[in-house]
Amino acid sequence: MYKSLFTIIILLYSASSYAKSESPPASTITFIAQIDHVELNNTALSHDMKLVLADRFYFKTSNPCETNSISARPESMGITDKAYADKLKKLETPFLDDRYFFMTINQCDGNGTPMLTDIKVCTTELCGAEYTKKMSTVWLDETLKPTAKRLAIYFIQSPLPYDDEKKQWKVTGWYISSTDNQSSTKQIAFEGYTDTDNFSDSKFISSFKSWFESGKIKNIANYNPKGERDGKYESYYNSNGNVYESLSFSNGLINGEFITYYENGAIESKRHFNNGKIKDGECPHFYEDGKIKQQHSYLNSKLDGPAYEYYPDGKLMQENFYQQSVLIGKDTSYYQSGKISSIHNRNSRGQYDGANERYSEEGKLLSKSVYKDGKQISVQTWYENGQKEEEKHFDEQGQLNGLVKQWYKNGNLAKSQNYKHDILDGNSEEWYENGIPESLYPYKNGKTDGIAKSWNKYGKLTYSIEYKNGVENGAYRNWSKNTGKLTKETLYVNGIRQGVEKEFNDRTGKLLTSTQYVNNKRHGTEETYDQNGIKYITCYQNDQKLSSLDNPTQIKDNATTGDSSAQFALGKYEFICVNIDEGIKWLTKSAEQKNTDAIYFLATAYKGNGIPANNEKYLAYLQQAATLGSSNAQAEIGYLYLIGKELPQNLPDAGVWFKKAAAQGNFAAHFYLGRMYQNGDGVERNMEKARFHLSNAAEGGIEPALKALNELEHQTK
Repeated sequence: MYKSLFTIIILLYSASSYAKSESPPASTITFIAQIDHVELNNTALSHDMKLVLADRFYFKTSNPCETNSISARPESMGITDKAYADKLKKLETPFLDDRYFFMTINQCDGNGTPMLTDIKVCTTELCGAEYTKKMSTVWLDETLKPTAKRLAIYFIQSPLPYDDEKKQWKVTGWYISSTDNQSSTKQIAFEGYTDTDNFSDSKFISSFKSWFESGKIKNIANYNPKGERDGKYESYYNSNGNVYESLSFSNGLINGEFITYYENGAIESKRHFNNGKIKDGECPHFYEDGKIKQQHSYLNSKLDGPAYEYYPDGKLMQENFYQQSVLIGKDTSYYQSGKISSIHNRNSRGQYDGANERYSEEGKLLSKSVYKDGKQISVQTWYENGQKEEEKHFDEQGQLNGLVKQWYKNGNLAKSQNYKHDILDGNSEEWYENGIPESLYPYKNGKTDGIAKSWNKYGKLTYSIEYKNGVENGAYRNWSKNTGKLTKETLYVNGIRQGVEKEFNDRTGKLLTSTQYVNNKRHGTEETYDQNGIKYITCYQNDQKLSSLDNPTQIKDNATTGDSSAQFALGKYEFICVNIDEGIKWLTKSAEQKNTDAIYFLATAYKGNGIPANNEKYLAYLQQAATLGSSNAQAEIGYLYLIGKELPQNLPDAGVWFKKAAAQGNFAAHFYLGRMYQNGDGVERNMEKARFHLSNAAEGGIEPALKALNELEHQTK
């Protein structure tokens, strides 16, 4: 994609300092090419194989490295960021003009990415005549000002040829689009004369002609030696070559008759000018068949007096009155039937003043707006059946003030709002077409304040919420649209959920969930219910789930009767969420029945998690859990033996416990055992076993295992 080098330069200047590298070796490879485009802020490798920020230059022609692109950066050229940006800025115009460039690069096959070390515009000395452009083409935009080729519509050849007879330089412009196709001929765009050999000031003198791309004449003009239009000027239609406009200039100002024509040659209007100003008097406009279209007059070169516009059949369309180009008084528009379409009234300053009315073709009033010195006081609209549609009132500043009402076609009220100087204040109400209320929002000084309500089309309340100063403050309640029963109840304090949020069954009305919120986050116990009571409880802290208990009543009953699994589940929940002492009691009961989950949980607790650390109990419970087959406990004992903490360092014993845990699929044990085999720590060094265990650990999500596997690959090469 083409990018302006000016934009590129700005970005390069700010971006090129992100990564630095020492200067590359001196370059000896040169080549000549055209630049296609530049991609900014890419990466490259410096000659010392460091990742650096660089810009990629893509070429229309080949390069010695036979790559799609070659990178460049200030360091590769041995210059500062500022000098790099300045260098490219100077190359902007030749880049846009598809010039050839003489470039040098540091290498093609060495270390790092090939880098440009210099870039210059081709000259005859650098590149030879075949790559040198003589700059004989000047590209012009639609205003005939010089521009870049890619933005041009026309072009001329420079230096311009000299006309000995006229003693002026001839300017011949061509459409650039005519050179893009396969045609061998160019389409002339304009022809004129100037007083310089390079058209540097874009000034024409003497005669001038221009043509459409179709080859038909577009306009004919004349210029005086100052470059001002002077004499007759005519423009033409492209479709049939007929005259579109005919007028005369004197020293750049319109003088005399100015005639505009339709394509069929009929006159649209005739105006008379004197030194650029329209002459006083009538100025009619006509339809193509010669019938009058518009009729108005000028006084002191400004519209003044009555003005009329007519339909093609001659019937009046509009009548109004001008005073020195300002519309004043009564302005009336008509349907083609002759009935009034609209009436507008203005004061002497052209401001709306009085009643503006709009009517249907049947003569029924559709809208009425009342103004005073340009400021709207009220507006009323009606349906075509005569029922009122809307009514608004405004204060002296043009702001909504008082009641704003809207009605349905059947006459029922649709909406009612109260404003105080453009600010909602009071009840904002809406109704269904059948007259049943849809919503009610109380406002105070532009903010909701009070209880907002919403109903369904049957009149059942579906929503209510309390607001204070624009934010929720109080109870939010939601009712089922189908059954009308309460489905949700939430408490807000200053826009934040605080307290218990309850959800109910929309058919039976029974409680489904009860959740405690603190500062808009779940904090405390969430209870889920079914027809038999509490089904599921979950405890949260700062919106994070800590623990849960399924069917708590049954769990407690089972725990009381000696079920070790129930004792563990109840003890864990009590320990984390409710009462640590109660939790220890039930966990201990479960551990006494050799429940490995309870034993290992107690071990982690006595390690100092939730209760004061007790090293003796920690190791005792840990050893018991490991002996009974807890893979987590086995892995933890193995780790303690491995590092010599809490237990004396014993690598063979560490390996024994890791093997037990790994056999049960413990990923941490796989990792440590893999490292032990990799290094020969406490076990025989065995790379195949190391790879097996580390691969299992990596599949289990142990991130360090991936690094260890990479090390292993290098070790076994």
